[in-house]
Amino acid sequence: MFAVSAAMLLAGLVEFGVARQQIVDRALQDSLRSYQALATGLEETLARGGDPAQRDESVSREIEYLGHSYGTVYVGLFDADNRLIASADGGAGAGDSANSNAGRLAEVLSTGRSRVGTEANEIGRYEFLVPVSSPGGTLVLEIDQRADIVTELVADLRLRKVLGLLLAVVIAIPLSYVLGGRALHRRQLRAQREADADPLTGLAGRRPFRPALEAVLNHRTDPTVTLALIDLDGFKQINDRLGHSHGDRVLHGLAAAFTELRASDTAFRLGGDEFAVILPGSGEDRAVRVLERIRTALAGTFAGVTFSAGIASSTPADPSELQELWERADAALFEAKRRGRRQSVTFGSMAAGHTVSAEKVEALTALVAGHGRLAVAFQPIWDLRRGMVLAHEALLRLPKDSPIKGPQEAFDLAERLGLAAALDARARSAVLTAVKARQWEGLLFLNLHPHALAGLDIDDLTAGLAAAGLEPADVVLEVTEQAGLDHAEPIRTLAGAKARGFRLALDDMGASNAGLRALTLVRFDIIKIDGEVISRLGTDPSSAATVAAAMTFVGQTGGWVVAEGIEEAAMLTALLQPAGTGPGREPVLAGQGYLLGRPGAQPVGIDTRLPVLDRLPSREAADEHDTDRTG
Repeated sequence: MFAVSAAMLLAGLVEFGVARQQIVDRALQDSLRSYQALATGLEETLARGGDPAQRDESVSREIEYLGHSYGTVYVGLFDADNRLIASADGGAGAGDSANSNAGRLAEVLSTGRSRVGTEANEIGRYEFLVPVSSPGGTLVLEIDQRADIVTELVADLRLRKVLGLLLAVVIAIPLSYVLGGRALHRRQLRAQREADADPLTGLAGRRPFRPALEAVLNHRTDPTVTLALIDLDGFKQINDRLGHSHGDRVLHGLAAAFTELRASDTAFRLGGDEFAVILPGSGEDRAVRVLERIRTALAGTFAGVTFSAGIASSTPADPSELQELWERADAALFEAKRRGRRQSVTFGSMAAGHTVSAEKVEALTALVAGHGRLAVAFQPIWDLRRGMVLAHEALLRLPKDSPIKGPQEAFDLAERLGLAAALDARARSAVLTAVKARQWEGLLFLNLHPHALAGLDIDDLTAGLAAAGLEPADVVLEVTEQAGLDHAEPIRTLAGAKARGFRLALDDMGASNAGLRALTLVRFDIIKIDGEVISRLGTDPSSAATVAAAMTFVGQTGGWVVAEGIEEAAMLTALLQPAGTGPGREPVLAGQGYLLGRPGAQPVGIDTRLPVLDRLPSREAADEHDTDRTG
């Protein structure tokens, strides 16, 4: 308390000394400006033509007027030779200044500038010298003013300052408590900042990230806000191979590389090797350039270390709320990893050519969360030689009021948003619910999205089938050529399913060049040939070769070949043309498509006959002795 009081007293004294001199200087300058304005009036009078006697009389009147103004002691007008032209006194001591100081007068005449100072022999006076232009040459106007005009202002300041200092001492004790409370508050804020910061990198941590992003979106000063999500590539391998201390240095190096950001951009460490950057006022293209500079800076410190990044923007044309912006950036990050890492992918480039609206994203998120009813349709798969139903493929149907145009767009959007596995699980749940509601007959083809395959829990799937009244032997798991079968995890998943009794089908063979490699990695029971291949039978030799190769392969290993997309009788006729399969058992030739039966809410009865076979012009008779073609 004593220190506070002493400090305030000392500050008050210093302030009083400084303020006193400032007041004196300001008062003198104000007076000087006033006298300069009066000198301008004198110049106008001197410049008038006419009778010189009248002019001199006018000058004398103005000098006399100045002499009677408040605080004025003496007024005199001198020529360049220091001769007095006209004068007036304010009631005391006019003769003392009858001859102005020649040195100061010469200074004013030579510089042409006014000056103010104390009178030579009168400490109680201030002397103002102002140049005056006249037709006969420059004159000098001298005005002497009493010093107590300024002294009164300073005395008033002294009184108010003393009262202020006494008041400061009186309130010093309660003020000390207030200052102590503010110190505690400052320490609390400092502790909170330390808690919000990441101790390793010094960046803001996960806790303040969402409030910061929400504040930027809700109270934006820039129309565009961009979010970048960053993952270090192969960070686990860095820790395992070089140790966690080296991994910490890599994290610190990435944080140091964020100096490439603008002052308005903010970087966060969300945890592990996950980082985020909020870039107000930046579009996706600029964010890509900034991240490329950061990637280069990181590689310069740690050779070979890089990262993947996903970028999404909220713009006036496409405004996004926090969750939607997060999901878009996360989907772009997933895509960057899928493309081989070491790159930045923007959500805008992923959505090019697609209509990705906030309404569709919201609808998809609701579907994944379990809101909204998903319907299931069953399309029959027929033995084309015997004309009997072998199985049904379960197909997803979206709610009629959904803004998403069909299952294909739903899964395309889910893949871009990183929700494909979740939507796939939701679809399987809807299928099993539909199966449970009826007495099921025959095999059930169940599609697996490529992104869901690696994380599929076979035990959980088996339990779900049991609740629906099915066994693994009743189900065919259908995967596409693009299911990532060159990776170990999907292959392990399919091997585990095979060991539990599931049958496996390779879908869309012929749509790319991955089918033959997939057949060498996984033991598939069923090969489904893409509808585009089937549509070109009879006109494209490569299509016939694809079908023949599939028939030969399955003839060696046992199983089925299913032709997809059969929509015309000519396609069915071309399929049923006899073709040798070489040694081994003749495979089952099956088919599905609108010609054979459209998907419906109810599966076709197991004893239903395929009527279209009877309307074909000619076909090979079915082998009546083949009683087991399901393998």
